[in-house]
Amino acid sequence: MKVFKSGRKKLIYDPCRQILLQYTPEEEVRQNIIQVLIEEMEIPRDTISTEFPLNHIDSTSKQRADIVVWHKDRDGDEHALLVLEIKANHIELTNHTLEQVISYNEILKAKYIGISNGIQMQLYEITNGNVVPLTNELYTYSELLKGKVEYTRFRELRRLPYELTTYDRYMRFLLQEGYIGEGTPMDIHPFISELQNFILCSEFNTSGKYRTKIVEDLSNGKFSFGNASGGSFPGYYRSLIVKDFGGKHSVYRIGIFGTPVIVNDPVYGNRNGNTYLMVAVDNSGLSTNILQLNIDQFISFSEEQKSYEIFHNGRRNGFTNLQVIEKVKQFSPELIVDEKIFLGSLPAQGSISIKDGSDFIERLVEYASVRVNLAEKKKKKKKRVLNSKGKQRREV
Repeated sequence: MKVFKSGRKKLIYDPCRQILLQYTPEEEVRQNIIQVLIEEMEIPRDTISTEFPLNHIDSTSKQRADIVVWHKDRDGDEHALLVLEIKANHIELTNHTLEQVISYNEILKAKYIGISNGIQMQLYEITNGNVVPLTNELYTYSELLKGKVEYTRFRELRRLPYELTTYDRYMRFLLQEGYIGEGTPMDIHPFISELQNFILCSEFNTSGKYRTKIVEDLSNGKFSFGNASGGSFPGYYRSLIVKDFGGKHSVYRIGIFGTPVIVNDPVYGNRNGNTYLMVAVDNSGLSTNILQLNIDQFISFSEEQKSYEIFHNGRRNGFTNLQVIEKVKQFSPELIVDEKIFLGSLPAQGSISIKDGSDFIERLVEYASVRVNLAEKKKKKKKRVLNSKGKQRREV
């Protein structure tokens, strides 16, 4: 890939549009992928479109597809063959990325779709509305046209017995993959490993005794959510369709993630490397990290019950702990124990039962729903204030 300059600006040449583009990390990946398409997949240069506006097909769409590969039928009519969504190197490929290219393909109707961050490329065939993963091969243009591809299976996560979730090698794997914090005490690694496996893979029952209702279990998938300080948590989450107090449906995603130990970082300073229980909310394409509970800090061991009690102090950016706790008292008083939000009691050294785990998930979702409600009310109040100020200025 050739890089050019215009003053202080770096420019990249796009051989498909035959223009110089301003350099960005994503554009660098896109141009590298184009070279792979041309040189290794033997795709003719004139069949490749970049940044293709979808309103050329659907006038109501405002989206652009990163890369579209075209082919002509016997009548000379052009059709999309492959649609690719490209991300920068540092961005993890997740279900969000796949969902993005799937949404583009609802308009383009290509036989194949794919996602890439320049490090990985994942290709899929669309068959009868199903997304079928292909093996990690760089298929040629001719092979794609003739359907000479090989299929693989999604690697499904499954509930493991306690002996495996607490196996040293498995826990080291979770630590290396960023699901357990580097500074998290080793004596709670078995509990975190068991809890993570339950959240991602176990069946659970809903009691219906809480105001927030879990409507549908969407199983697990790879996603990435960030926090207010700029950190991100890519990896596996359990996804649930939830109906909140006001009857509003959203997708809640629950996962457990670790952070590395950081010393004298110019941005983050010093950090212990804790493990966090995360709840994120996807609502009409907008994602919000609604809870980041420090497991290292907010579990306590009960000698009598031989269990860990999970609680929270209400901490929430933009609110005092007391404000959050008072809101929980108002909507879900059953979550309050000793002036703290109590989320459940789970065995410290044993498999989590469906009964105990189900109650924990229901309480966690109920608490997250209160936090969503609190944030929404603050947004509405801020909007009213801004509207009021705007009205006053116009009157003056």
